[in-house]
Amino acid sequence: MKICQISKADSFGGGASRVAEELTLLLRAEGYTAQHWVSSSGKPIDFAVRHPLYGRFTREIRCAHYVLKRIGLPEYVPIELPIVAHKLRALEFDIAHFHDLSSAISPYTLARLAKRMPVVWTLHDCSPFTGGCLYPMGCERFTSGCGSCPQSGIWPIDSMIDTTRLGWTIRKRVHREPNLHCVAPSQWMADMAMKSGMFERPPLVLANGIDTDLYRNHDKQTIRTQLGIAARGPVVLLAAKHFGDERKGVRYALNALRAIADLRPFVVVLGAADPALHEQLSGFDCLAAGYVSVPADLARFYNAADVLLFCSIADNQPLSIIEAMSAGTPLIGFGTGGIPEMVLQDETGFLVPTGDEPALAAALRRGIDPVRAARWSENCRRHAVAHYSHKKMLERYLNFYNSLISI
Repeated sequence: MKICQISKADSFGGGASRVAEELTLLLRAEGYTAQHWVSSSGKPIDFAVRHPLYGRFTREIRCAHYVLKRIGLPEYVPIELPIVAHKLRALEFDIAHFHDLSSAISPYTLARLAKRMPVVWTLHDCSPFTGGCLYPMGCERFTSGCGSCPQSGIWPIDSMIDTTRLGWTIRKRVHREPNLHCVAPSQWMADMAMKSGMFERPPLVLANGIDTDLYRNHDKQTIRTQLGIAARGPVVLLAAKHFGDERKGVRYALNALRAIADLRPFVVVLGAADPALHEQLSGFDCLAAGYVSVPADLARFYNAADVLLFCSIADNQPLSIIEAMSAGTPLIGFGTGGIPEMVLQDETGFLVPTGDEPALAAALRRGIDPVRAARWSENCRRHAVAHYSHKKMLERYLNFYNSLISI
């Protein structure tokens, strides 16, 4: 069996692209022929594993995608289709597995390829069944055709004109292709997809996985000394790729931290933090580590924390939560999207209703109690290994791939 993973980027592009990259490596380690095709890369191209999606026409096609988006046709024209189809056919791949498409790949490309071979599309966000937004953020227009989008002008629907109704219609047509098989990492995402009215059959729910051997619990004090964390109170971790993203709910996290200021929390910030965030944290002992790309370094930061404070107001199945759990670090946050499926309430963390600031502060104070935190930490590690390991993810996808080949 030969499987091609296709995404807009390598692991530097975010969680969806990272899953594509890691699935490729896991398949190759098991002896399967697998490649990862990317439209952009933050790493040197390794032609044995990672290929430029557009081949020698990378500059031209990326430029064309940009221009088409600006005039209101984001990914509506499958300009990459001839190249991708030729490469898949020439290399005799059995399955093409797509991940994140925004700004890089047209849904029409998937539909056309699905007439020749099984095509898998993992729904890492909601854009495969909306007019293009990553998360509706309470908007219900995606259930009836989109248009007049409240997020128009915000990436990835940052065209000069609002064409989300057309985008919704295109995606609905694409999902009619019977050989296009959609996968959702969470039941919440599968339910959202069905709510859109585009799907005749529910997406298959297959959870993501991480390297649980890398993300594991070690002695916290030793790790803190190595990282220069001189904490007088509990260590609280904030993690996000971009803290300026309203969806990450940073203001809720800051208010919760202020509510426990009497406990003198030490705050560790992982991700791109703007000056405004640094200013708002000025009253706390703080370590701003920035964006940490080396997994082994990232694992140490997770391990150093007593809790992960994760206040996203819209999310699917964040890898950072799985990584923290695997390192024995419980979660305090909102019961948003697919997150309640990941957290065992009062066993591996504690979730409160989205936006409930008093409840969030109370949960944070409760979660850093040493006795409770120790119990939660043990449960976290056990739960992550049992449900979210690379081994489990690979088993789930191999079973699915084999079912498609046998059709």
